[in-house]
Amino acid sequence: MGVYNMDEQQVKESQELKDFPNIVSLTVTNRCNLRCRMCAQWSEEGYIRGNKSMDSYSGEVVSFENLLKVVDEIHEHKAFLLIRGGEPLLYPRIVDLLAHIKSKDMPLSFETNGVLLKNFAESFVELKVDHLTISLDGPEEVHDLVRGVKGTFARLRESLKEIEKYENKYGFKIDKSITCTVSGDNYRTLGAVPDVARELGFKTLCVVPYYFIPEKQGLAYEKLMQEEFSCKAYSWRGFHHEESGVDVEQFIEQLNEFKSNLGDLYSYPYMALTDEEYREWYSKSDTSVRQAMCQNIWGLLDVQPDGNVNFCVDFPDYVIGNVVESTLHQLWHSERAWKFRELRTKMEMPVCYRCGAKYMG
Repeated sequence: MGVYNMDEQQVKESQELKDFPNIVSLTVTNRCNLRCRMCAQWSEEGYIRGNKSMDSYSGEVVSFENLLKVVDEIHEHKAFLLIRGGEPLLYPRIVDLLAHIKSKDMPLSFETNGVLLKNFAESFVELKVDHLTISLDGPEEVHDLVRGVKGTFARLRESLKEIEKYENKYGFKIDKSITCTVSGDNYRTLGAVPDVARELGFKTLCVVPYYFIPEKQGLAYEKLMQEEFSCKAYSWRGFHHEESGVDVEQFIEQLNEFKSNLGDLYSYPYMALTDEEYREWYSKSDTSVRQAMCQNIWGLLDVQPDGNVNFCVDFPDYVIGNVVESTLHQLWHSERAWKFRELRTKMEMPVCYRCGAKYMG
């Protein structure tokens, strides 16, 4: 575990917590139609897949009415709303939820694998969803391999064509971007991703390194969470890999090819690490890369399908409360929230070394 001192700005933030988070991530479902090889929830080691004790976590438990109350509170505080999953298009009332959000003229970003998007294309355009973030792993054969379901790329392409059809009909264009998570399964074709993006009509890409947590660090995290919070920590097991599976020098070559192949495409700089920082990320697992401090504890809340609220979209083990019983504002300022902030401000937990969520808030 890394112990560190806050800089001046972080001290100020810890003393003057914002009244409400900048971002609220609404995880409407953790169910998914794919079985992505690097996914912490549904890969072979995923913490939901095959785990009957996680059934309530996977499904939709919170009532639709409670979700609307959450949205209304986010609107009241003018926070940014992100809809995600799992695959959020599997949420039974997703169109109704989006219609409520857009009726309040709230800016909205929506994360999806795009496979089911064809069925919702007209609704998304008609409702004027602001932004779609779509997962892409590489050329067709690589994308299908990583996603774990053959034909995924073809269905994504069909969905994008359907979106374009309704964009032309309604005269509204949805902003779209690609997120490419680089793992041992696709790093060799990273240089080709800009060409794939152009083929599919994207203008913006974002490259992020995948997370990997060796057992030693995962068990240390479990022990820490139990001792400090009496919290059962399970999420790290979905990211369990003893090594990254990435040949760092080959990856750097592909990354340089990716950059030279961008042309007029824009590479969004979320976790835009330097070559040396990428080398450290993929060759080690127990060091802080670029930053140790977690931004989420000062700027983000995630609401899970069972209504439980946490700070981390990737490691949602520590729950600060539930939206059925409390408002987000109450939870943001709660004793449980402060208890976690205090510990996380003093140290970087073992899973935080290879977590990208800490850059979000």
